[in-house]
Amino acid sequence: MAESERSERPDSRPLTADRHKNMNLQRTLQRVSKRLFGRPPPRSRNTRALTGGRVSMQDPHRQHTMYHVAPPERSRSVWQLKNWTEEELLHLSVDQFMKIVTSISPEVKKAYEDFLRNANESWGYQVKPKGATPIIDDFFSRLAEKHHDPDVLIDRVFAGIYKGGALFWELELNETADMAMDIAVMDPYVARFNRMGNDWLLGQWQNGKWVSLQDDPTVMYVPFNAGPNEPFGKSMLESAPLDVIRMLGVMNDFRRVLESQGWARSDFTVDTEKLKDFMPPEIMGDVDAEDAFIQEFLSGINEKYSTLKPNEGYGHLDIVTVNMPKGGQMQTSFFGLVDGLMRLYDRRVGRATGSTPIKQHSNENVAETHAVEQRKDYRINISSIQSTVAGVFSTLLGYVLRAEGRQGQVMFYFENTPDPQDVKDMAEAEGVEIDNLKKLRELQDMDGIEANVYQDAVNTYTAKQKKHSAGIRVYGGRVHQR
Repeated sequence: MAESERSERPDSRPLTADRHKNMNLQRTLQRVSKRLFGRPPPRSRNTRALTGGRVSMQDPHRQHTMYHVAPPERSRSVWQLKNWTEEELLHLSVDQFMKIVTSISPEVKKAYEDFLRNANESWGYQVKPKGATPIIDDFFSRLAEKHHDPDVLIDRVFAGIYKGGALFWELELNETADMAMDIAVMDPYVARFNRMGNDWLLGQWQNGKWVSLQDDPTVMYVPFNAGPNEPFGKSMLESAPLDVIRMLGVMNDFRRVLESQGWARSDFTVDTEKLKDFMPPEIMGDVDAEDAFIQEFLSGINEKYSTLKPNEGYGHLDIVTVNMPKGGQMQTSFFGLVDGLMRLYDRRVGRATGSTPIKQHSNENVAETHAVEQRKDYRINISSIQSTVAGVFSTLLGYVLRAEGRQGQVMFYFENTPDPQDVKDMAEAEGVEIDNLKKLRELQDMDGIEANVYQDAVNTYTAKQKKHSAGIRVYGGRVHQR
């Protein structure tokens, strides 16, 4: 009875040769995975122990040498490389296309620059306790000394989000791990993830070797627009490439049509009878020789006329008559078709880049109400991204305090220039607040409320008024003009 029960169990069936092979294959794959990626890291990060130096690499696929001198991208230094064809662009990888698209598409360039300028208008931070503020001030001073302005790093952060769909940076500490020295902002495309169970673990291939970055709390990869169970973020230009390429293709086609049909061409008439009298006697009657003579004569006229300088005249025999230029009579409907097609692609590229018609200066027929809604929608998108960046930046600055052995919290924030409509609404709201304060004061004088209630309301109103305006940055309580 016991033997029959054991035979019915699925895990007690005899080991066949195929099963032996499968088990050996599984063990081999486990050993290879362990050798490449190491052991699975613990679930929680050890945020107390910060390692010194830098663990990530800006370009892990390039050999780094002490004497490497990096020239600018060839697409920036060689202007001929901006004249891409459709076939060449379609064969580029996504990361390469994202690097050059702002150089070849005015629409994408405008949307990209608008995003950077609007996302990083002004910023500040507050440190608790205030006694830890000098540590953060000194860190930003080191950033300004190395990069000339911390805005350089912040612009790189938003550029990575816009083009690569993620924030990828590392807080670089000194070798003794007791002071933060710099922030390394990396291209999100150099990040890699290793699937371990249900988790995606951050790392990089560095010089052909897998290096895990998951355990280092100073390395952060924050995806934007990521889907379920997707570790990588999605670029804000993800849907723009095809429309950009097609738009460039339409412009190239229009240029070729214009060159062949759009310009008036010089017209000459050659008297056939006089030309026959001009032929040498020995070729008369030879059809091939006569044809070659005529073609050579016409080629001579074209070559001579095309090489004339502005101050030269055209002298010719009486067998040649110069007529008025002809051609170039393209139909007006053709130009209307091209204009409509280009406007279509302009709108599609504008939507694909997260821009708005008012930002692209293509809102000739947009009412003021629609313009207000466009500005509000654009500002909401910017504020949403700023909120995430500010939260991650606050966490990173917290590690700056921790590296120097100081407990505290840092709140990093962005401020934007308010919309004119928002200014009007805020002015009305401020008037209501002032009226409420006056009523509270009257109630206090009549002993209707306690004095601390009125004082709390005054303190709240005063704190709002002291909050710095756009264009001013606050470094731990010190106000600096941008």
